[in-house]
Amino acid sequence: MITMASTKQQITFFLSAALILTFTQTGFAQTSTTNLGQLSCLLEPSKSSDLSSEVPGIIRELKVQRGDTVKKGQVLMSLNSDVEQATLETARARLNFAVRKLQRNEALYKDKLISDHEQDELLTEKRLAMLQAEEALVRLHQREVRSPFSGVITDVVKEPGEYIDDSHFLQVVSLDPLHAQVIFQAELYGKIKKDTPVTLFTQGSEQGFTGRVKTLDPVIDAASDTFGITVEINNDQQQLIAGSRCRIEISGLSESIQ
Repeated sequence: MITMASTKQQITFFLSAALILTFTQTGFAQTSTTNLGQLSCLLEPSKSSDLSSEVPGIIRELKVQRGDTVKKGQVLMSLNSDVEQATLETARARLNFAVRKLQRNEALYKDKLISDHEQDELLTEKRLAMLQAEEALVRLHQREVRSPFSGVITDVVKEPGEYIDDSHFLQVVSLDPLHAQVIFQAELYGKIKKDTPVTLFTQGSEQGFTGRVKTLDPVIDAASDTFGITVEINNDQQQLIAGSRCRIEISGLSESIQ
């Protein structure tokens, strides 16, 4: 038999539990909203390329070491190229001969002493010699590896005299600008726009660096119910180090979703 006293005790218990649950949920929501403007991240190179050779061969000269700064287009490595160099010189000699032959017969052609067919053969011979010289030059350039962008060498796994194929032997990264990837809950999709200004702080420092939102994921990841953005930070003074932990602040983000 249920008494009036026991019924009151049960009601009191349920009300107390409900109040505790409500307080806990409210406190959690406020904490999440407060921290939305500050998000952890990791600084990364804006570009990274694992380089390999277009053609296999023996490394003749490796012009860089780990830590070296390089410019776009700078030659980083060259293979033995004696055969290709000789082929180029032969092709150029053949081209020069074809040009001289055409020049010698130019007056004869004007005086109608050689036929149109013979003149066409001379022009074709010159054209073919030119194409062969261009091909030989391309093959020679394939024996070199150049930097695809300005940056820093971070890894070298081969030495002069070693054989190389299409596997990567060197890594170059760009440290200006730097990038940071940040993940957000799907509920914030549309609240953050491209080029939105951000402030970045490295771990243990209160010095802020101004950046911007460079890209946003075009879709939400259904499995995690999140999306990502890429933040770009200028680093022309080399004050920031790739691999450093960081946090970003997006002004007004918390207020925009309250």
